[in-house]
Amino acid sequence: MSQDASAQTVLPCSQCGRTFEHSDLVQIAGNWVCGDCKPGYLSRVMASGGAASPLGWHYGGFWMRFGARMIDGIVLGVPLVILAALLIPNLLRAQGDASNPAFAGIAAFSIVFFLGYFIVLICYEVLFLRYRGATPGKMACGLKVVRTDGSSLGWGACIGRFVMWNIVTSGIPYLNFILILASGILAGTDGEKRALHDRVCDTRVVYKQSMA
Repeated sequence: MSQDASAQTVLPCSQCGRTFEHSDLVQIAGNWVCGDCKPGYLSRVMASGGAASPLGWHYGGFWMRFGARMIDGIVLGVPLVILAALLIPNLLRAQGDASNPAFAGIAAFSIVFFLGYFIVLICYEVLFLRYRGATPGKMACGLKVVRTDGSSLGWGACIGRFVMWNIVTSGIPYLNFILILASGILAGTDGEKRALHDRVCDTRVVYKQSMA
């Protein structure tokens, strides 16, 4: 038997890039993975619902993205609650004091308060997506938002995602229930785990480690 015939096929691991004989690799979600990378890779595939791209990316599934949103909500919500707890009691006391013109009332305060919160929300999401590719919640979950070709998001895509999710999808009364439900169904069933704002802005939410 010749040397070429006896040699086994050598393939690279899709995760670490090292080469192995065919018998030392296992195929998971269409990619060859070595024994060292198998446990972590398999857990990411399970968490993402098994979705994988031809480039070896693994898309963030519905529950992982939901968890990232919850983390972002806590990061933004806790300071908001603390600030409200400090300011509102003083405002209520001043509201009953007709001689104190410093306050225009609870309604005016609420408008200014939530307008300021909305500006913080815009800066939080848009700036983190533009310069880090993910909000703190997504970073904590190992996720990153990219364009279809893997490139980073520009200002237009960052602002577009913010507008689509925070204003169009979840910000319109009554209609928001239908749009959030539809977006969640899309994220859970689409082959690339694209929510409504991903489809409109041509973005993908992937596990950062799968892009290495």
